[in-house]
Order: sequence, then C-alpha cells, then structure tokens
Amino acid sequence: MNKTKNFVWIITVIAFLGLGFILYKTVSTHKDLPNNNNVEISESVESDEFSDGLPNPDSVITYQLKELETGISEKYIYDIDINKDGKPDRITKSFFDNGNAHSYYKYTIEINNNGKYIDITPDKLQTTNGADCDLRQIQFKFKPEFQIIVIYREMADTWDEPTRATKLTYALQKDSLVINKVNPMRPVCDVKELF
Repeated sequence: MNKTKNFVWIITVIAFLGLGFILYKTVSTHKDLPNNNNVEISESVESDEFSDGLPNPDSVITYQLKELETGISEKYIYDIDINKDGKPDRITKSFFDNGNAHSYYKYTIEINNNGKYIDITPDKLQTTNGADCDLRQIQFKFKPEFQIIVIYREMADTWDEPTRATKLTYALQKDSLVINKVNPMRPVCDVKELF
C-alpha cells in the first residue's frame, strides 16, 4: 500500500513538473507588446499574409451594425510619432462594412500640433477590398522615414479581370503628405501581390 501511494505521489509530481515546463515555454515565447510610442516598428512582415504595416492599435472602437447594414463597424486608433518631433501623431483606420463581400478601410492621418490634431490625409486614402481581388491597398512604412504606399488598379468589365496597376508613394514634407513617386506596374487581379 505504501509503495502504491509513493508511486502515485511520484507520478503526480512528475506531471506537475511537466505542466510547469510546458507553461513556462508557452509564456516565454509570447511577449507582451509595448506601447506603440516606444516600439520599433519592423519593416519585415514575418508571414505571407498582407499587412498594412501598422502595429497593434492603441485603442479599438467597435460599432454594432444590423444584418446587411452598411457603415463603420470598427475603428482602430494608433498613436505614433510620424514626423519625429517627439509628440504622438494619430493614424485612424476605419473599417466600412458594405453588408457583402466588398468592403474598405479608410485611413486618416493627423499631425499633433501642440495637442491639436491637424488632418493631413491625402485624397482617396482608402482600400477597395473584394471577395477574390483587392483593387486598392495601402501599406505604411516607418523606416527610414514615414511613407505611405498605395497600389491600385481600375476595374475592367468584371471585378476579377486583371488590369495594369499603379504604385503611388507618399512622403512627409513639412507636415504634409505629398506624392514623391508614381510607378506603373504589371496587370494583376489582386494588388496585394505587388507589395
């Protein structure tokens, strides 16, 4: 009887040690993300999935839409110093749901001028997302300088028919966003392929 109790006790201790090791390895591989004001924003995307280049948002607002209702369903707010003046500027990303397979993200860029936010958003700074192909996508770059890359194409007779894409690069000049490069690109269906 004593041998059985000792054996059960040893097995229980080994099981707890094993679970403790597994928990330790799980926790040590998942790091908490710091506040975006102090984080270095990586230029490389580690997965094959397209990313707009923005880090985790500082806040998220969710709106309840009724079934098949259109409008803003989520708003992501990022406090990021884009003009390197030591004050957090603001990027707002709003998801517009159309009640079907097509949707879009609209971005707003605001510079912090002594606590007052000034909108410097270029025209048409929004995506065009489809079920199979995106006609317009946006990616933010923070190194070495802040840039916004927009790749878009016009729709042909059908949504999925490839057309020639164009790449616009916006740069920050004196607290304004201006186009500093325009590049023609190859025909595609989904512009995400070109990032």
